Amino acid sequence: MRVAQAVKVLSRSLARQSHVSLRAVGLRTHRAKNAATGAETPYARRVRRPAAQCNVVVPVGIVALAALLAAGCGPTRGPLAAPAGPQLAPAEVLAAHNAWADSIQHIWSRTAVSLVMPRTESRGEHVRYDTDGHLFLIKPDRLFLHGQVVGQEVFKMGLDPERFWLWVRPGTNTVWTGRRGGEGERRFLLSPADLLAVLGVFPIELSPDEPAAFDTQPAQYVLTEQRVFAGEKVPVRRIWFDRRTLRPVRIDLFDESGVRVAVAELMRYERIGQVDVCTTYRVRFYGEDEVDLVLQLSDVRLDKAPPAAVFQYKPPPGVRVEDLDAGPTVRDSKDESKDMDSK
Repeated sequence: MRVAQAVKVLSRSLARQSHVSLRAVGLRTHRAKNAATGAETPYARRVRRPAAQCNVVVPVGIVALAALLAAGCGPTRGPLAAPAGPQLAPAEVLAAHNAWADSIQHIWSRTAVSLVMPRTESRGEHVRYDTDGHLFLIKPDRLFLHGQVVGQEVFKMGLDPERFWLWVRPGTNTVWTGRRGGEGERRFLLSPADLLAVLGVFPIELSPDEPAAFDTQPAQYVLTEQRVFAGEKVPVRRIWFDRRTLRPVRIDLFDESGVRVAVAELMRYERIGQVDVCTTYRVRFYGEDEVDLVLQLSDVRLDKAPPAAVFQYKPPPGVRVEDLDAGPTVRDSKDESKDMDSK
């Protein structure tokens, strides 16, 4: 009897209101879970429904819910998800990761690159480049990434044991460069060394002199490497490992004082031969501004050595060169090339 009365009252109320409120087109806020970290992220989308659905489908669903509540069948939470695999000790997780990382010594791949970076001439404004190019890696310290549009170079980024560089052609036609480990590298927002670190393909060697923390979560293991700064422990690097695969799914980097400077989501893995390789990255670099970089790797080869010439620092003729270790001084690329050839 209570069910019938509840259905009758709610149906009358909906008949009066549905033609006004349920036909409206609104902006609904949803929450989507990041596949890598499990964190919820709000997003919005517009939802438009036909009038027939608004007047019939929605009220029927609400009436059915009212009937359940009136009958005493309130909503309940389902059982918690079981942990993803048996719990492993920290040493086991690191050993599995290091064995996998050692199986990758170099990477040759075609790469779709989306790069969003600040406009040099307009503070607070950003420009986006969607390009096709390549990502080349030779361990332990050589990296090359470039992007083209219709065969024209848009940017080049490189790293060797002695130097790093970034050339952006549109608008500025400038090369930013500096010494590895120098002050310029630490201050540079889009650091090739940081990109190399967040690719996640290097073994992890914990120092007995540096603190670290290891946390077991339902879906991930989380390792935080730390240092002591101003008498307190601050993070240096934080890595999330998927509990099922033991592959890194997120990597955060921090500066000397524990401020986050880069966040990388390792979003998709593919099997290349017998090795799992991450083929989709989203990386955010933080500083006075922000740079967003998305890499989608294809035609990945682990048995093909990248060309050695791409890891050599050779600015294109006529570009503006800014040495980040030398402060604001700017030299023509012809002088810079001569200096590099003489070394």
